[in-house]
Amino acid sequence: MNVVSAVFLVVFAIIGICAFVREFTIFLFRSRKNNTVMFVAPISGKCENAEYILRSAAARVKWISRGRNDCVICLDCGMDGETKRICQKICSDYGFAKLLTKQEFFEMIK
Repeated sequence: MNVVSAVFLVVFAIIGICAFVREFTIFLFRSRKNNTVMFVAPISGKCENAEYILRSAAARVKWISRGRNDCVICLDCGMDGETKRICQKICSDYGFAKLLTKQEFFEMIK
């Protein structure tokens, strides 16, 4: 029983140390301005790994995000219908992900 509780203690201690190091590095390298993170993933044609691209982008934004208006932009550069449906599904799963055409994206950044 002591071995099992010691293993749990070590695992949770490692998780706590990792979380502390993450928070400390974010604190050290923070910007004084209220910057937002925008991850743009341009996808064109039939993209076999579109789901992987968008989910990994969402994971990165969630890791970096500190409660600001950070977002993932799936940029439609002429994707086919199946890829577009997959991207729309992923964007609906994540509230901070958007599917935009090139013109919508250019209007947004102006």
